[in-house]
Amino acid sequence: MDGRTSSSLVPKLSLYPRISNDSWNPTLIDIEFGLAEALGSNTMRVFLHDLAYEVDKVGFMSRVNTLLDLAEKHGLKLLLVIFDSCFGTYYRVPVIGQQVQPVPGVMMSQWVQSPGDEAMNDPSQQPRLEAYVKDLISTFANDTRVLGWDVFNEPPCNGHESQGLFDLLTNVFAWCRSVDPIQPCTSPLFSVDVDTGDLSKYRTHSLIQLNNSDVITFHE
Repeated sequence: MDGRTSSSLVPKLSLYPRISNDSWNPTLIDIEFGLAEALGSNTMRVFLHDLAYEVDKVGFMSRVNTLLDLAEKHGLKLLLVIFDSCFGTYYRVPVIGQQVQPVPGVMMSQWVQSPGDEAMNDPSQQPRLEAYVKDLISTFANDTRVLGWDVFNEPPCNGHESQGLFDLLTNVFAWCRSVDPIQPCTSPLFSVDVDTGDLSKYRTHSLIQLNNSDVITFHE
C-alpha cells in the first residue's frame, strides 16, 4: 500500500496485545515502536479482540487511542484488525480473564481467535459483534492515525468454512461501511489448498473478500 514498509509482529510484546488491561504495557509498546521506527517501518498491523472490548468498553477505547498516540510518535500508521481466524492449529475457545501462558519456542502457541468458531456460528452473538464493530470504527472513523481496517484476518485459516463465517464476513463489511470511515476496509486473501494451490475450494469466502474490499490485500 503506497510503498509502505510494514510489519505484523513486534517480537517482545507481540503486538497482538488484544488491548486487554491485564497485559497492557505502553512503556514496552513505546520501546518496540521505537525499534520499528529505527528499522524504517512506517506501518504496523495490530490485532484487537471483541472480548477485551466487552469486559471494559471505555478502557478498551482509551488503550486503542493511546496505542495510536504511541504509533504516531514514531511515525507509524496502524492497520487495525477486527476479527481473526488465524492459527487454528492452536485453537482455544476465547474466554475473558487471565490467559494461558505461551509455550516457549512455539510461535503464537496460545493464540486466541476473535470471535472464535463458537461465537461466529452462533446467530445470537451477531448483535453483540455488530455493536463492537460499529462503536470501534465510529470512534476512529475520521482518525488519520488509522491507515485502514482489516475487518477479518485470514478467513478461514483454521479450514472450517461455514455459513456463520460467510455471514460474519459479509456483515462486518456492511457494519464498517455503515459508519462511513475515511479509511479503507479490507480482508486479506489467504486460503488456498496447500496440496494443489487451488483457490476454488475456498471460492465463497474469497469472493466475499474480493467483492467487498476497498483495497485488495493478501498473505502469501
